[in-house]
Amino acid sequence: MDDDTRRWLFDPMTAHRLVLAHRPEPRSAVSWVVSDVVWHEVVGLLRWATASTGGAPGLESGRWWRLAAGCADLLRRLPALEDELGAPWRPADPAPESTLAGTARVTEVAGRLLALLTSDEALPLSRLAAEIDALGAAAISALAEESSWTVPGTAG
Repeated sequence: MDDDTRRWLFDPMTAHRLVLAHRPEPRSAVSWVVSDVVWHEVVGLLRWATASTGGAPGLESGRWWRLAAGCADLLRRLPALEDELGAPWRPADPAPESTLAGTARVTEVAGRLLALLTSDEALPLSRLAAEIDALGAAAISALAEESSWTVPGTAG
């Protein structure tokens, strides 16, 4: 992610405009509130995914943990938010699997989420959920790769 993208992602006014740009048609208070909540959360997750810690180990692991927890929290709430819109929850196909290491996976999935945030495409919450799930899995993978813990009884 380039510095310009990081700059506007962390700029409150620019990020807020991106959140508001996703308000769906037809216009209703409920659909707008749900959209605003979801995309605001996505911006927060992208901020955690792209934040710089200067490589400090304690901060890195905390960032991955916070990112994974944020993804899990939003995933838990998405079916209820979809219900508020009067639509049944239908899980989407999972996001594509990646063979990259955890940190690179976070970058890859964050790039896909960023593309969704900046697109004009109307997006069902279930499709967004698949990307959020992939981001959380990538964060857990990055956290596990940083761990010095090994399974007892194995070489390592």
